[in-house]
Amino acid sequence: MIDPRRVLRALAEHWALLEPLCERFDSGTLSLAELRLQLTAQLPEGSPADVTALLDQWIRLDILVPVAKSPNRFELNAQIHDFLAYLRHEHRLGLCLEIEAYLRHLERLAGYIRDAFEVRDGNDLARQLRLLDMRVRDVLKKLANDEQALIAVAERAKTSDRQIPLRQRYAEVLATWDEYVEPMIQLVSADGAFEQGVRRVEQVLLRLLGEQQRLGQLVDDDQLLRTHARILEMQTTAQLTLRRARELLLPLREEARRHNAITRGAALALSVIRRKGIEAVPQAALPLFTRPQSTFLGSASQVESYVFALARFEPKPAHFPKASGKRGGDGPRTAPRTAREMLERCQAALPLPDLMVWLLEQEPEGATDELLYWFSRLSRDGRFQRERLERRDYDTAQHSVSLCSFALLAAPAGQGGKASDTHAD
Repeated sequence: MIDPRRVLRALAEHWALLEPLCERFDSGTLSLAELRLQLTAQLPEGSPADVTALLDQWIRLDILVPVAKSPNRFELNAQIHDFLAYLRHEHRLGLCLEIEAYLRHLERLAGYIRDAFEVRDGNDLARQLRLLDMRVRDVLKKLANDEQALIAVAERAKTSDRQIPLRQRYAEVLATWDEYVEPMIQLVSADGAFEQGVRRVEQVLLRLLGEQQRLGQLVDDDQLLRTHARILEMQTTAQLTLRRARELLLPLREEARRHNAITRGAALALSVIRRKGIEAVPQAALPLFTRPQSTFLGSASQVESYVFALARFEPKPAHFPKASGKRGGDGPRTAPRTAREMLERCQAALPLPDLMVWLLEQEPEGATDELLYWFSRLSRDGRFQRERLERRDYDTAQHSVSLCSFALLAAPAGQGGKASDTHAD
């Protein structure tokens, strides 16, 4: 057995030398020659014999251990490395599967507790409860470590070099989301393994409390209550850790995904402009700019929406009529171009039992806003007498509209002249 006091004393005395080595050991192992160079650089007044004595001391105390099948390469002892990482406030993100493995162990311990109580074995029952409490504390410690590691991931992404492409800067964020946060969401969901495992363990403890009151105590009730409270704390901590992870990483993940889509759209637009000119860019989004472009370029959200739409741009194919095709005279009737023509057509169709139904028959492929305009225009015209109908749904070519339509009749004599013809053309 290695004397722990000697190990702690060596760590305290040589902390200034060990701390820089921790960063080197984080990225891999070091050979004996590399260790000598590192220590010689930090001990300019030390002789080669002093460096050799220092390395021998670290190896005897198991601070440095040789790598398997490479006796000339060394690494920090795993326990020493974790201890130094704790002292340096370093946190490494673990696996979500570790929490699931802990839950399976908690369920097994709950089964052992139930069996020990059934055979009235107080010693085994107390031992299993202590193990259960220790494993719950292990889960709490891992969740706290994971939360700090997630904060570090977000900070590294935000403070990294701005010259690096966004996809590369946020690579760790995207990997953390896929490998930790997504599995954690499934694990901590309402019907996930975490909630189910906690519920099973909690039921065993609550049943044990009730049975002890009826059959007599085998263990102290305070121990059961403390373990139960710690399990509820574990459940709450897991939910808070997941919420914190989503608050930290989801905006960065969405920024990376949006940036990728915008970049693809901009690249596509530039390639189209180079090949076919500016006229080839779709003009549907240009009405977003409500003021002259010389004084207003649009808000950031408008520009982003416009460029994002370019990623899905596909030019419409040009269809040319066949030589043997029918002439335009046999095609469908075109929409009326003036209000006067529409009013005359409506007067000729009087009486109309339902104005909206008539409009849909006249313009079955018409746009919804155009149909609503004609509905408002005709229903308010003084040439017609209207009666309100019950509300119902009307299906246009693009939408389903719910409104109260009108039945139109010819206006009584003397009132038709009040219709305003100034807007008829």
